Amino acid sequence: MGRRVQDGRAGHLMLRSVAGRLFLSYLGVVAIGLLVAAITISALVVRYENDVLRLRLQELSAPLLTAMQTGLRNGQQPREVIDALKDQAASADARLLVIANNRRVLVDSENSLANQTLPPPTQGTFGQFIDGSDQWLFVQQAFRPAAAGLNPAIIVVARPRAAFGDALRALLPSLLVAGVVAAGFALIVAGLLSRTITRPLRELVAGARRFARGEYRTRVPVAGPSEVAELGGAFNEMAGEIERARDSEQAFLADISHELRTPLTSIQGFAQAIADGEAAGEAAPPAAKIIQRESRRLIRMVEGLLEVAKLQAGGPELARERVEVTALVSGAVAALEVQAHEAGVTLDVTTDGLPAVRGDPDKLAQLFTNLIDNAVKHSPRGASVAVRGAREDGQAVVRVRDAGSGLPGGAQTRLFRRFYRGENAQRDGAGLGLAIAQAIAIAHGGAITARNIDEGGAEFTVRLPSA
Repeated sequence: MGRRVQDGRAGHLMLRSVAGRLFLSYLGVVAIGLLVAAITISALVVRYENDVLRLRLQELSAPLLTAMQTGLRNGQQPREVIDALKDQAASADARLLVIANNRRVLVDSENSLANQTLPPPTQGTFGQFIDGSDQWLFVQQAFRPAAAGLNPAIIVVARPRAAFGDALRALLPSLLVAGVVAAGFALIVAGLLSRTITRPLRELVAGARRFARGEYRTRVPVAGPSEVAELGGAFNEMAGEIERARDSEQAFLADISHELRTPLTSIQGFAQAIADGEAAGEAAPPAAKIIQRESRRLIRMVEGLLEVAKLQAGGPELARERVEVTALVSGAVAALEVQAHEAGVTLDVTTDGLPAVRGDPDKLAQLFTNLIDNAVKHSPRGASVAVRGAREDGQAVVRVRDAGSGLPGGAQTRLFRRFYRGENAQRDGAGLGLAIAQAIAIAHGGAITARNIDEGGAEFTVRLPSA
């Protein structure tokens, strides 16, 4: 009972597995192919055998038919003709008959079919009939007497079917051997084929399980049939994206922990000083101002993080209005004039020919404000920040160029990360301005790029689809 249950489970698992289904499918196709081949070969052999039998029967019967025709034309009775040729027919293992036009047997050399009806021929002058348990093949020929007084008749020469042998039966052992060999070969090929297809799938399953256990560097071989190889490649791409996202998440957690620690430490320290009475009297207001300043810094940092997260997540839905980019750039410059003046930096703006775009005016204003603010922070006192706008390839293109020391090596890959701050920034910041600017540009179907320029400094280029 237990063995029967185990066998049933094994069969069920085989039917459920891809390898088992491929194996059985291939065997089924091979079995159908062998069956069709066997039927086709048998039909061809039977057809060939019938053709050979007719030729041999015609060759053996020709002398007897001629002799019977001659005897009947000479006026002999059918019985006399058959009796005279009986020995010759027996030596050829043949049987002689004379039948009327209505197929009734007049004379039979075997004397068993007299007065019975002979079946008509099945193909031309050839046919077959059954006498007892024996099958006979015959060839017939019409007799039309030339002399008066003789009735028309049909003369027949028949021979047992067994006398010709059975080609199909002779070929049967060879066909069986060929079928067994083909089936064995099919089993081997089916096993190899199923393993070839399922091995990459098993490796993919094993890789997915390792990945689920936290081995994020797991990759699988891109092998097997094209569809399976494509699946392996897609898994590797997914694993790479997840690994990069996880690394980015860990880096983000490390960055935010570092960024939050400084203002929180200041707030905690001065709050403790006030609580302990160390910052009493005239020292209390400065301590409170520091707490207020660091609290605002924390609020800006949290709001900036929320802004980036919302934009990268695709929500909330941005407004899609027709916006004049020239007006947005001018507004951003006006908002930063005081800050630039305090930093000793002049703003040189030329935005003639900028096309309008469709988007959220508040977000786009924040984009240009962040870029110009970043340029001011990285420019030394007495320098100039250039802002240029133009239409290029159907896009609104705004370039903001600072006069700083340029981008350090490898900075292009980190510029737009959250909390990234250049080494030469002139004032403190949360390091979220460029990350927010990039998120806004991408949300509007645009992009931001950065490069060093030969004259010194860095240039940020914003490209937005025109309206």
